[in-house]
Amino acid sequence: MKTIEIFNSVRDLTYHCPESKKDVDHRCWGKHRILYDKLRKAGYQVRYRVCEFRWDELKIPKEIFEKAPKELDFHLYLEIEQNGSWVILDCSNDKTLGKYNKWDGKSDTELQVKCKKVLSPEESAKIERYDRENYDKILKDYHELYVALNKFVDKIRKQ
Repeated sequence: MKTIEIFNSVRDLTYHCPESKKDVDHRCWGKHRILYDKLRKAGYQVRYRVCEFRWDELKIPKEIFEKAPKELDFHLYLEIEQNGSWVILDCSNDKTLGKYNKWDGKSDTELQVKCKKVLSPEESAKIERYDRENYDKILKDYHELYVALNKFVDKIRKQ
């Protein structure tokens, strides 16, 4: 199935937070923008979705999540329309990280964060646009966290 191939190709991009404007963005935001573009080009109806999560509830060390600019933050994922229903797609984690999603092409995938609140499709689109338009500021605010997260996930891959 074409959708599964597209999903897997983006999921398997190595998770990496951008440390500069020229650096690759393969965090949840970057990977889901890539997936969105690929699925749209293949003719599928997709939309951005955003949920709130807490950094301290992720399975990362305290010295890393304490670098987050805010405790409650946003996670980007997608929904794809299939047979009149919206199906959740989260391709954030790549296969080298242990916990990642396999998608059967029909069912919701698991969200890679513990979701506190799911925002409406309209709110989600606004937040996605805000993130894109304010990328420079966001990179500056999150730089310390992103560097620490990259080191952490690189260590996981070497184990």
